[in-house]
Amino acid sequence: MKRILLIVLFGITFLISSAFAISELKETTKEITSEYWSETKRIDFNEYLVYKFQGSKTNTIEVSIEVVRGDSIDTLLFSYQNFTGFQSMMQSGKPKPYYPYPEGKGMNLKYESYSFDIPADGTYFIVIDNTYLPNNGGTPGGSVDVTLKFNKKRCLECEAELENQKRTEEANRILEEEQRKLREEANLSKASKSTPGFENIFSMMALTAVYLIGRKKLK
Repeated sequence: MKRILLIVLFGITFLISSAFAISELKETTKEITSEYWSETKRIDFNEYLVYKFQGSKTNTIEVSIEVVRGDSIDTLLFSYQNFTGFQSMMQSGKPKPYYPYPEGKGMNLKYESYSFDIPADGTYFIVIDNTYLPNNGGTPGGSVDVTLKFNKKRCLECEAELENQKRTEEANRILEEEQRKLREEANLSKASKSTPGFENIFSMMALTAVYLIGRKKLK
């Protein structure tokens, strides 16, 4: 009986401690403002570190993340829209669907590296997670020291191609606008030819009046 009681008490204690741990999730945000960034950062138990950066369609990022002290962690890469969903899950303390980029997702590991072509201009987030969430990830056993290396490269050929594309689109827009104006002018010209002017209407009315007066005189 005592043994069963001890098992029950242990289970309750574990559940309470887990629930408390999940409810105390901490978010820390840092902004990457340079093309190259490298630092070693301590991430506390039940904390997730967010690196925020701006990317353009012509950028490629190279990222490496290494745990130099402590247990395994999770790494995730998000667009602005998808990060808000992940953040909502973490703030609630309950598992929910979240949608990171596959290239930047690594679960329960001590080292991760990847290259990622930015799909569109905007804000992006690299997450290093040392919490109980999300599911199927690492289980924190304490604080960890993690080294992040970040390199954002420009693709000069891509930039030139994008600039040419913008010029072509602008030229097509101007051409379409000119063609629209020509069509409108042609339609106005046709309408003015098919509708009698005021002078013609006045002449017809005058001729009709003269004809009617002449008929009266003949009578």
